[in-house]
Amino acid sequence: MSQVRENETPEDRVVETLSRLPPKSLMRFKCIRKSWCTLVNTPSFVAKHLNNSLNNKLSSSTCILLNRCQNHVFPDRSWKPEVFWSIINFSIDSDDHNLHYDVEDLNIPCPLEGHDFVEIGGYCNGIVCVLAWKTLHWIYVILCNPATGEFRQLPHSCLLQPSRSRRKFQLNTISTLLGFGYDCKAKEYKVVQVIENCEYLDDEQYDDNRIALPHTAEVYTTTANSWREIKIDISGETYCYTCSVYLNGFCYWIATDEEDYILSFDLGDEIFHRIQLPSRRESDFQFSNLFVCDKSIASFGSCCNPSDEDSTLYEIWVMDDYDGVKSSWTKLLTFGPLKGIENLFTFWKTDELLMETFGGTASSYNSITGNLNYLHIPPILSQVRAFKALIYVESIVPVK
Repeated sequence: MSQVRENETPEDRVVETLSRLPPKSLMRFKCIRKSWCTLVNTPSFVAKHLNNSLNNKLSSSTCILLNRCQNHVFPDRSWKPEVFWSIINFSIDSDDHNLHYDVEDLNIPCPLEGHDFVEIGGYCNGIVCVLAWKTLHWIYVILCNPATGEFRQLPHSCLLQPSRSRRKFQLNTISTLLGFGYDCKAKEYKVVQVIENCEYLDDEQYDDNRIALPHTAEVYTTTANSWREIKIDISGETYCYTCSVYLNGFCYWIATDEEDYILSFDLGDEIFHRIQLPSRRESDFQFSNLFVCDKSIASFGSCCNPSDEDSTLYEIWVMDDYDGVKSSWTKLLTFGPLKGIENLFTFWKTDELLMETFGGTASSYNSITGNLNYLHIPPILSQVRAFKALIYVESIVPVK
């Protein structure tokens, strides 16, 4: 180790120091020296900075990216969605074990005006995939790095129809699934989208007259900056109801047709796989919200408390030994019963769970002590339409 240090040049020490700075500081340092600006923009430095950020074991805090949406109603009864983005830095005092956090309002520099619905579609290496819904049938996809302020609006889908057809036997399309991640083989970022296709027997377009057609799928690559159609073989009745989770070259969703399962997508081979969820005897047991737990895919499960129908029992299951096709599961934790829980997001510490409680309030629950801390995150919203949270690591990975 000492030999390495003796052989270090002043330039090596500069690289090492700069690679450990937060993105905001780096953006300022780029303006001081032209050579530093050139260095910070090189792929090798971006990779080194990302690796240091992902493996920062010296940090005692955890960063959460929070997205909330509320409809703002005007006196004339017209309305528009208001989107709020925040970064929460969590920490626990080592002496008194009290929860501490600070909230920073975040300005996502994306062209989001005039859209009915905005949400997080995926996340990878400091880049957030933002979905802006113009209508149910027309969606804008934006890649954004909140730390650097860069964003890229993706070209329109090659499969989605721009508007809903009102005539019978004409194709209708809806984006039913979207994922974002890094292809380790091609060394580029990709967005995958699955399209639900259908026709109607008459102009009324009731569900009883709906004909489900095979799903179609497409992939966007940052290198080509375009979409192309890919093969997909899943039921025409498949529906995905969770945000995608990325891990080690795969995107994951919880999907359902006649039963719930995990749908995965290999970003390298561009192949979809079906993964069975753990078998549970309880008829009302349901899995929801995938997340990354200690470098593995995990899922929350829940069922009604037999002794109190107003409360819910929860479990956390972790997927082991996944080879792209087969997997095994281990039950990590059982907790509850709890009341008034709307959504479970992720562990931000070993025993601290971030969740959404009734009314759209962010809370942190300690699975050992059972303590539930309500988080004051301004602005306090009266009616939250969408609430998404994920563990976020700042980076300088470019999106343009």
